[in-house]
Amino acid sequence: MLPALLDHVFALLPSDLPITITELGCGTGRNTVKLLSPKFSSPQISSIVALDLSPGMLTVAKERCGNYLTANVSGALPAPPVTEFYEFDALNQELSHEIKALEGKADLVLSTLVLEHLPIDVFFRAVKLFLKPTGGYVLLTNMHAEMGRISQAGFLDEVTGEKIRGHSYAHEISEVIEEGGKWGFEVVGEVGERVIQQADVGTTVGERGKKWIGVNVWYGFVMQFGEVHQADRAGQ
Repeated sequence: MLPALLDHVFALLPSDLPITITELGCGTGRNTVKLLSPKFSSPQISSIVALDLSPGMLTVAKERCGNYLTANVSGALPAPPVTEFYEFDALNQELSHEIKALEGKADLVLSTLVLEHLPIDVFFRAVKLFLKPTGGYVLLTNMHAEMGRISQAGFLDEVTGEKIRGHSYAHEISEVIEEGGKWGFEVVGEVGERVIQQADVGTTVGERGKKWIGVNVWYGFVMQFGEVHQADRAGQ
């Protein structure tokens, strides 16, 4: 579902200026590497800052992006975006020097499947921290509350075999939009939702996806932030 949202937000961003992206919760770099593809990185993106709470995730993300660039970038192509990786804990308001240096620099904050792990106000505080104060966008996706009420993310401890689950929130779309408004954000475009259908099993999802048929599992949308946007609204 992400490519259509990326197309949407890049159509909103200025095409004649270099774009700085901060990825809030990059995980293993699954989406970071998409931003390195010629479709987006040439010439629009100048720099990418990938943030995650987990040093292990960041190590995998760095390796994935490095392998992609080694395999796909040649001297005949424009230089890829400068990509940096830093640890960041949105729940900790004591910022490192590296994170402080990133304040107010991003044209776009990208955050996929992270919001479910944070209180909504903490999420928007972090997004606002990184976006330029004069205007910017956040592209966010999240586990749908319909799915979140009956399941949550987890993993098996390889040593003990124990199922480990972190704290998870089933945020309703309306709650996210309302809280975003308090921080100066407004939805731009449509709010996308995704329900699992029978035809998805074996194609979009594996056989384990059968239990989610008929359930909304995902939502995503773009929000705009900034003094420029708020001034436009005041003048309407």
